[in-house]
Amino acid sequence: MRLQDKFVQILKNIHKDKADEWLNNFDKMISLYEQKWGLTIHDPFDLSFNFVAPATRNNGEEAVLKAVLSDKEFRAELEVLQLMKGKGMVELLEYDLDQGVMILERLRPGHTLADIKDDEEAAYIASQIMKNLWVAAPKNSNMETVVDRENSLKRIARQHPNGFGLIAKEKIEEALKLFEQLNREKNQPYLLHGDLHHYNILKNGDSWTAIDPKGLIGDREYDVIQYLLNKLPETKVKETIEKRINIFVKELDLDKERVLLRGFSHAVLSTCWTIEDGNFNEKFLRTIEVFQELCKESR
Repeated sequence: MRLQDKFVQILKNIHKDKADEWLNNFDKMISLYEQKWGLTIHDPFDLSFNFVAPATRNNGEEAVLKAVLSDKEFRAELEVLQLMKGKGMVELLEYDLDQGVMILERLRPGHTLADIKDDEEAAYIASQIMKNLWVAAPKNSNMETVVDRENSLKRIARQHPNGFGLIAKEKIEEALKLFEQLNREKNQPYLLHGDLHHYNILKNGDSWTAIDPKGLIGDREYDVIQYLLNKLPETKVKETIEKRINIFVKELDLDKERVLLRGFSHAVLSTCWTIEDGNFNEKFLRTIEVFQELCKESR
C-alpha cells in the first residue's frame, strides 16, 4: 500500500527516527491486523498526522482502522472514546494498546460539517455536539490539560526569544500571559474533545457524530477555539468568527470574554505549532489579529 508523500513527510518531521521504523514495518502491520481482526484494509483517506483507512470485516460490515504513532496521543484518544461513548462520539470497536491501533465504526454517509454552506447553521450543529460531548473531567488521568498547552507556548518562547517565524515576540509574550491568567482562574474542569472543528464532525445517518478526539482537560471555552479557526472565508473573517462565538455563547452558556482571550492565546499557539511541524498555516496567523481586535472591542 502506497502512503501519501505529504503524510510521510509530516511523520518524519514530527517523529524523526520512530517514523522511519514505523514506515519500514507498515506493510507487516497491515497484514497482521487484517488477520487478527478479520479485515480487508483499503486505501487510506486523505492523511495528516495518523494513518486512517476504511476497512471491511469478514462479516461484510464496514469499519475504519486507525494507527497512531504517539503512544501518549493514542492513550488519550482511547480514554476519550470510552468516556464519551454514546454521547455523539464515534464508536470504538477494537484496539491494541501496545501498538497504537484501533478499529472504529464507519460513519455513513460520512460527509463533514464543512459541507454545510450556511455557516451559522453549521455552528449551531457543532454547539449541540459539544453540549452532548462534554463531561466532568476524570479524577485520575494522565491526559493533557490546558496547563500543558501553556507549557508548550513557554517552551516555544524560550526557544525563540526574538519571535517565531512571522509571529512577533510581543504576541507570544501576550498570549503566554493570558494562558497563565486564564489557567489560574478557578473553573470546573471538563473532559474536552481537544480538536473539534468542521472536519471532525461527520454525518451519521440522520445525525452528526464527532471523530478524532485529542483529549484535553480544561474549561469549556477552550474547546470551541479550534472550530473558530477553521473553514474561514477569504473575506469577512472577523464577522464570521464573531457570529460563531455569539452562537456558542448563547447555546452553551459560555463566557464571551473568556472565549475571546482563549481565542487569541490559542491562535498564537496553533500558528506556532504549524511552523514547528513544517506545515505553516497562514489563515491561523490571520486569526491572531482578528481575536486581538475582538478583544479590544469587547472592553
